[in-house]
Amino acid sequence: LWLGGLVGLWTVGGFVETIRDIFHRAYGIKATAPFWKSRLGSSFVIICSVIIALLSFLVQGILTAAEQFIYRLLPFAEDAASWVGLSRLIPGLIMFGALYLLFYSVTPSRYRYSKNPKWPGALFTTAWWISATALLPVILSQLGGYDLTYGSLAGVVVMLLFFYVIGLGLVFGAHLNAALAEPPETGQEQAIEMEETGTATA
Repeated sequence: LWLGGLVGLWTVGGFVETIRDIFHRAYGIKATAPFWKSRLGSSFVIICSVIIALLSFLVQGILTAAEQFIYRLLPFAEDAASWVGLSRLIPGLIMFGALYLLFYSVTPSRYRYSKNPKWPGALFTTAWWISATALLPVILSQLGGYDLTYGSLAGVVVMLLFFYVIGLGLVFGAHLNAALAEPPETGQEQAIEMEETGTATA
């Protein structure tokens, strides 16, 4: 059991390292941290993310049970049930917190402790994730026929498509934070330097 847990932790750690590499490429920085330090940080992020996800599922389950209890046994308290129904927003908020923790931990240290905002990329990725979860089944139902094309592998293909879309959202979120982290003056100075270099070369 422990061996399987360690293998799973190592595998998911590779996924976190991939996200870290995406952020380094977005910020234009080469990773210099030791391998063991990166893996240790990835393991910490994974454990924290799993705890946050479990809390999200627990809170959602409790609030859903409370909503059903009010509807069935306390029909006169429908207003309270409608407020409890707003609990569907809680998993999104917790997902935003988990993504913010992930974005903060994989951001290069040069920008991690600066005043540059980390939340826009996490917010965009959260909205992207929720939208993909809501719209992908509708789009696939309109297309149809993919189960005939892929047969028993249709579920695997849909899962890979979903993860591809989510990964695309992560890339957009990383580049959004990187764009906000670079001051406009720096970009203008680099453009002027490149233009002067090109003129001198010509």
